[in-house]
Amino acid sequence: MNHPTALFILGHAGTGKSFITTHFIERQQEKGRAWCVLDKDVVSERWSGPFLQALGHAPDDRDSPLFKEKVRDLEYLSTLRIAQDQLELGLNVVFPGPWSRELASSALFSTEALGLPPTVHLRHVWLELPLTVRKDRIVRRADPRDQWKLDHWEAYANALQRPAAVQDGRVPVMDASLPLVEQIQTLEALIR
Repeated sequence: MNHPTALFILGHAGTGKSFITTHFIERQQEKGRAWCVLDKDVVSERWSGPFLQALGHAPDDRDSPLFKEKVRDLEYLSTLRIAQDQLELGLNVVFPGPWSRELASSALFSTEALGLPPTVHLRHVWLELPLTVRKDRIVRRADPRDQWKLDHWEAYANALQRPAAVQDGRVPVMDASLPLVEQIQTLEALIR
């Protein structure tokens, strides 16, 4: 029986989730290992903006109460639904993203709660970087979906907290300022 891995690369905005995912996948390909990358922003980018516009909001809104109530969960559920098929086929899947609600509710530790096959090995890592570095990265990437964060930086930054599952050790922490090779080695050790 096949036991694929679902690897959740977690962290706040600007910690390098997409960056490390890309380099990790390249290294896995060099070793002949196939992975599917499911970034919920990519999965939902074609429909979430138009959906927000249909609801009378800006298409790049990712922080309003309306987004969090009407759109956010659909993005994550869509990502998980695609993942289900990939994992059932035996492909490993990596999920770069915050997954904050699922982490807070502990759903991220249950294949059943996530709607994934029971044979899947769930793995998690939390990326950390100093706030000043994260802000610089957010500014440099110039993603319109980050504009609220930048316009309200103090409020945004003050609301950031290390999730309980990270604080209590259920999710290991990786220093995202380590050399890239060390970060990849950490991820490879995590999925063994």
